[in-house]
Amino acid sequence: MTTQGLTVLQAAIMKMQWTEDRQRVISQNIANADTPGYQARDMSPLNFKNLLKNSSSSLSLAGGIKLATTNAHDISGTTGQDGMPSPHVEKNPYSVSPSGNSVVLEEQMLKMNENYEAHRMASAIYQKNIDMLTAAEKAP
Repeated sequence: MTTQGLTVLQAAIMKMQWTEDRQRVISQNIANADTPGYQARDMSPLNFKNLLKNSSSSLSLAGGIKLATTNAHDISGTTGQDGMPSPHVEKNPYSVSPSGNSVVLEEQMLKMNENYEAHRMASAIYQKNIDMLTAAEKAP
């Protein structure tokens, strides 16, 4: 059984990838906490609406019947560009040191913990869905 067409699993995977990318950005901020002129960076939040819009699964009914879209706000189910946000410089850092560095270690630690919880939640959702599919497959 393939999990490629399951939007929930793909959404969980994309969230885990986003948290991995964010962890990398936060780590770079912490590593450059003493670098003069370094500006703290962060990832744009992952937008669930864009996640569905850019999902590589096609939303279809049993028998291959595609869902029709009658409004521009409907979910089309078409494959789009990679909707993953990219790192950007924080607009309003809490403080800036005299050397021009905007990294505040306390903020970075809070972001790291928030990111950890988001990754843990996404991986739990993924695992629960896999467990559910496994149980359904084993059912008589």
